[in-house]
Amino acid sequence: MSDSGRERRLALLVCLLSALRVAVFSVAFPFFGNVDEPSHFDLVCKYSRGHVPTGLEPWDRDAAELILLYGSPEYFEPAAAAHPGSSRGPRRPESVGERAAFEREVASWAATENHESTQPPLYYLIAGAWYRVGAWIGLNGLWALYWTRSLNVVACGVLTWLAYVFARTAFPSSAFLRLGVPLLVAFFPQDAFYTIGNDVLLPVFGGAAFLGLLSLVRGEHRRLASHAGTGLLVAGTFLVKFSGVALLPVAAGMAGFAALRRRGGERRAALVDGAVMLAAAAVPIAVWCLYNALVVGDVTASAEKVRLLGWTPKPWATMFDHPIFSPSGVVTFWSQTLTTFWRGELVWGLKRLASPAWDLFYSVSSLAFVAASLVAPWSFKLESGLDEPPMRWSGLVLFVLSLAFLASISVMYDFGECFYPSRAMPYLTSGRLALSALLPFAALYVSGLDAVLPPRVPAAVRWTLLIGLVALMTFFEWQMSRVAFASAFNGFHAL
Repeated sequence: MSDSGRERRLALLVCLLSALRVAVFSVAFPFFGNVDEPSHFDLVCKYSRGHVPTGLEPWDRDAAELILLYGSPEYFEPAAAAHPGSSRGPRRPESVGERAAFEREVASWAATENHESTQPPLYYLIAGAWYRVGAWIGLNGLWALYWTRSLNVVACGVLTWLAYVFARTAFPSSAFLRLGVPLLVAFFPQDAFYTIGNDVLLPVFGGAAFLGLLSLVRGEHRRLASHAGTGLLVAGTFLVKFSGVALLPVAAGMAGFAALRRRGGERRAALVDGAVMLAAAAVPIAVWCLYNALVVGDVTASAEKVRLLGWTPKPWATMFDHPIFSPSGVVTFWSQTLTTFWRGELVWGLKRLASPAWDLFYSVSSLAFVAASLVAPWSFKLESGLDEPPMRWSGLVLFVLSLAFLASISVMYDFGECFYPSRAMPYLTSGRLALSALLPFAALYVSGLDAVLPPRVPAAVRWTLLIGLVALMTFFEWQMSRVAFASAFNGFHAL
């Protein structure tokens, strides 16, 4: 077997390990996680029946029943979280009295509004179709819920393969980076991958789009349909989650760079390719925004959600009074955002499933390795012979713009009585919203790790360090999540 064949087999093995890890953690965590998992499941149910919300809408009755039946109190109740194995598990309202009380709870849910109703539709269209497949094969109740989560398993397997293709494109001469990048992505300890939510497709669409943009910059002679496909992936990133808007200026910039670096007929061809890509991205986004304007009355469909959360726009002059414009504010925003970018936001008994030591490592190592990647005294070459600053610098810009999106929300609103963000801590630090930049970030991180090691260090040492880091991350992730593994509400106890 050739070296390339062995490498692809290793990459496939890493993909399978990624899918297996996500499957295990997805079964271990009971329903419904604190990161709006009930809201996302409600929308999956609605889209599975072909219903697209026309504004903030009440909860779906069937979804409310499943949420009340199978939801664990352990995320929000410290007393229940302290003894995860002591509960009898999901409810079974069997007596007439219990059933009547249960119906009143369902009716109460069905009378309130789901604040996520106006989210972009792409994840819910895909997850809704997936949910219908589960119903078609006879899955219902708790198993329908876990089937919905199993979409994450497929998504993370695909994401890991995309990471391999991405690294192979950006670093064709380095076996360590070609396999090291997908290895980090495969074991990236982001707990948003274990619950129902649109975050899981953000790095898939964002990574695939960025890979297509690299092909555009490289000047690969592809059919216009391929560049149109890249544009659709760019649009798809936005239509999965609004924070995917960070990819739009990056796509425009990379298209412009692709044209400027060429001459004559090649420049004209690059301009055509870029125009096709941008048009393909613009049309679906414009259609969705027009739908929002006509049906919801708001181009972004976010005004009603902001109202429900109790946020109010701040006057322009007061935006710069925000603490983020101070050194301590920058440190607070960076550290909290980078830690949630890595490990997510799940709580247990209202306490973060987190380690202060690992949080410090994530925020400091991210800054150090990304910087090392950018200032390294070497430059990677593409097979075409062109220097490859676009991958590194465009990836950095995408990551920075994704964080800037969170920072802009932080300064734009007075958060009123909202629990998070709040007036006391007016920072939106949900790093999962920046996951569209996961693949280029992982490439920068691993190449930075490679850069801080002297060239004479053997490959075996590099692999030992990276595999050791991944193993430690996974072990401590399990350590922090072991309370969930003991929960009587999770899938292992239902088997």
